[in-house]
Amino acid sequence: MADTMKAVWWTEPKKIELLHDVPIPQVQPGTAKIKMEYAALCATDFHQVSMGVMNVVWTEPRAMGHEGCGVIVEMGPGTENSGLKVGDKVAMTGGNRCGVCINCKRGLPNCLNMRMVPGGGGTFGQYRVTGVGGCQKIPDDADIMPYAITEPLGCILRCMDLSPIHNGDSVLVSGVGAIGSIMLDMVIKSGAVKVTVSDPVPEKRALALAMGAQYVIDPSKEDLIARGREITDGYGYDKIYEVSGVPVTVQPCLDLLARAGTVAFFAVFPPTFEHPINLHTLYLKEAGIRFVFTHWNTGPRALDLIPRMQTDKIIGKVYNLDDAMEAIDVFNTSVYPKILLKCNP
Repeated sequence: MADTMKAVWWTEPKKIELLHDVPIPQVQPGTAKIKMEYAALCATDFHQVSMGVMNVVWTEPRAMGHEGCGVIVEMGPGTENSGLKVGDKVAMTGGNRCGVCINCKRGLPNCLNMRMVPGGGGTFGQYRVTGVGGCQKIPDDADIMPYAITEPLGCILRCMDLSPIHNGDSVLVSGVGAIGSIMLDMVIKSGAVKVTVSDPVPEKRALALAMGAQYVIDPSKEDLIARGREITDGYGYDKIYEVSGVPVTVQPCLDLLARAGTVAFFAVFPPTFEHPINLHTLYLKEAGIRFVFTHWNTGPRALDLIPRMQTDKIIGKVYNLDDAMEAIDVFNTSVYPKILLKCNP
């Protein structure tokens, strides 16, 4: 095995590059080295660079990418009882945790020491080292590519746990891009009615209808609030999932809430964005507002759901790692849902 690899790195402020001579990360206790097969592009990766989301936890230079799947090529010390072995196909699920901080002890997400858990490299490269707690074994006979979206699906499951859909609930999905398409698929499977998608991109509205949405709205040309009330006979939506992260969507989502309805702001908004809220109006509605991070315990459920997902529609385009910069440019056009990188030949 060569000592270096190709990988996408955040090299300077607001600058991303494909490097060809990055040292291959080495296994450490409790970790596995993964030969990456596919990585999925996520807006959060790029918003860390452009907007400093996540409170600028990450700084350059650093490897990029956190979603993907691959094959284990080496196991570190202390992994003998992990249930994993060299040759296993695995999906990244973001489940690395220290197990000793107060959040871990209480079974909560967002390990306070997560960034200190051993590992190296991002998923946008040929190899990655990660804690075995962040890997889920893929069935040996399964096509590995669809499992590249296991991690974002796990995040969606966390959202559905916090803001569950009851059979017959009316639902609006605001934004149906890389993560919104996964959200929509789960909404369609959940017993929702009057399933509506709002998105200004024609290709994405067409995708939403193909996936099973009942209504689509172009918020750049239609009055979203008026159209939403028309669809719901003036009542509003029981559940709203805001997945675009576009600030102008916030107030319409609040206005379209039905009585006792809940809006889940799944997307990561710019750190400097603030929005005034009329608490009295929401009080009269008994409205609920939720925010979503992720949870380490959703990985197994996400993995089992992958064969039932409309991955043929959710995965819009696949690029070779050599064409990563073109893939990122296309991702930023917001035409496709999930875009994947094929990390190794």
